[in-house]
Amino acid sequence: MPSSDFVDSHVAFLYASQTGNAESICYNIYETAVQRGFNATYNVLDDYAKFGFSELRTIVFVVSTTGDGDPPDNSARFWRILRKATRSDKHAYAHLRYAILGLGDTNYSNFCNTAQRLDKQLEEAGARTFYKKGLADDATGMEEVVEPWIDGLWAALSQVAKCKGDSDAAKTVEAEKDVEVEKDVEEAAEALAELNVEAADNATSTEGSVEPAPHEVQPLVLDFRPMAQTSSITNVARVTAPVCTATYEDTPVEPHSPDFPPWSAELISSHPSDPSLTPFLATIASSTQMTAPEALKRTLLIDLELPSSASHVDGQWRAGDAFNIYAPNHAPLVRALLDRLQISNSDAHKHVRLTKRNPSIELPAHLQRFSNTSSSIYDILVWSVDLCAHPRKPLLRALAEYCNEKADRERLLFICSRQGLKTFEALRNQTPTVLDVLHAFPSCVPPVERLIELLPPLAPRSYSICNAPGGNVWKIAFNVVEYELTLDVFSLDEEKGAQSVRVSRRGVCTPWLE
Repeated sequence: MPSSDFVDSHVAFLYASQTGNAESICYNIYETAVQRGFNATYNVLDDYAKFGFSELRTIVFVVSTTGDGDPPDNSARFWRILRKATRSDKHAYAHLRYAILGLGDTNYSNFCNTAQRLDKQLEEAGARTFYKKGLADDATGMEEVVEPWIDGLWAALSQVAKCKGDSDAAKTVEAEKDVEVEKDVEEAAEALAELNVEAADNATSTEGSVEPAPHEVQPLVLDFRPMAQTSSITNVARVTAPVCTATYEDTPVEPHSPDFPPWSAELISSHPSDPSLTPFLATIASSTQMTAPEALKRTLLIDLELPSSASHVDGQWRAGDAFNIYAPNHAPLVRALLDRLQISNSDAHKHVRLTKRNPSIELPAHLQRFSNTSSSIYDILVWSVDLCAHPRKPLLRALAEYCNEKADRERLLFICSRQGLKTFEALRNQTPTVLDVLHAFPSCVPPVERLIELLPPLAPRSYSICNAPGGNVWKIAFNVVEYELTLDVFSLDEEKGAQSVRVSRRGVCTPWLE
């Protein structure tokens, strides 16, 4: 543990994230830290030069693992400079105190390898931890580790970093949040006796067994009968404060190609010093279905024609190398979500600028460009936030605040509690879109800017080259991700017996490529 005289005036929250989970969790921790009174900043690891990594003294890392134990792509450059620094100086980071939260999945090898490697390399370079390492497992539910780890972080952080004001400021924020949660729990407990707990297939707004088109709402089968036997709920996830304000202009956004984001020029020039990391626009030259029409899975072979830029076709790439594709959310899904949020088509395409509510709290990284460059709500939903990501408790907890019906609010609170863990897991296992979740709780109508800030960023999808490219054509083969789930429908009417509902799910990138 650090010595008593090591008290910093600044805390850095740094993340490495492949799918957006680590980024979202890191942002939530950072936001809470600022509200508690800490002088904090929040950055992706690859921006190490921007925030002066070598000069930092107190860091909280949130890092995920991808592939076969590999670090996320947005930390590749950081790892190079870290290895270089630690090889040349075994005491390079003797001034540093840190804490690490790792995200992984025990279904894959090298569980939380990024967090383990980072911890080892920093320790070997003289750095010391000020708080225990957390390793969260997506296979069993990351919240089981993430939430207790965050709860315990604040006491440890207060030993090594100061708040802006006196220490009572942080205690006051915590006390106010505890009172709010206790009030929510008391209200939920009172409502349990009043709720008419219906069959689970009637507990949502999306009952039925008709198989809809991919962009239509899918039913969620959630069994809320355990609420009737619950006298109180505990460990309800705390709600985060809104951080974003949307300002609309009367003029619509100029028409543009739906095949790439309006800010693609900004992306293409984002890594001038490292061309291999620079995005580029490619064209699908041909697409061939490699499986028979009656096959259970559709496998496609696609030829991607690259631009003539030498940085992409100069022979540096080999078969098996991975590259990422920026794919949009399904346009019909976006339009249906806008309808659900009661946003007209004209408003969805107006210029909008996102600004900070609190000058001390930065916007999430994937939304910061919209504070300087206006876009439209439609484009932000299509290209910037993941509408198909597994819902996390902070999202569900925040949605509870926008329910007009008591039953919807208390059910969301129950899902976010320790007593509702099985219901939460059942919801996640059905892989719903955010639209499916909103339709399951029909009185919930959050402001679109609040929803945008709560959703994780839409991460690029990774694919491998399956040829040895000798020119400007890459070949990739993949299965189109579309599948069905058969869900058991519970009923309180014994005469009905058990029933089933079949729901369709689809990936983000492969159906778009098809």
